[in-house]
Amino acid sequence: MDKLEKFWRDAPGGFTVCSETGATKNMVLNAIIDGAKDLETLKAAVPLCSDNACASNNPSGEGCSENAGVLLSIYSPVYEFMKEGHSHDHEHDKGCGNKPSASCGSCKLCQ
Repeated sequence: MDKLEKFWRDAPGGFTVCSETGATKNMVLNAIIDGAKDLETLKAAVPLCSDNACASNNPSGEGCSENAGVLLSIYSPVYEFMKEGHSHDHEHDKGCGNKPSASCGSCKLCQ
């Protein structure tokens, strides 16, 4: 595991991914849960600066694109693995009443 990957595995959810826009680890994780699977779709969901000008002010010392890419590489596969056992999609399952994950109480991810 490299230093940046370890940094983001250990970082709390409120840590800044982009100091220019205020984007946080939690914002990136929520975008992954909402379907972001690559940097392009993540950037559409999370405000990141365009030129990594944030690097010198970010806690990681890296630009937001690199930070977001590392978070994607860590957490996207984990989330996809967790969804494999999930019996339905909350956005489209009327039985859940479009409730957010962890709130219907009847599926594996929600119990």
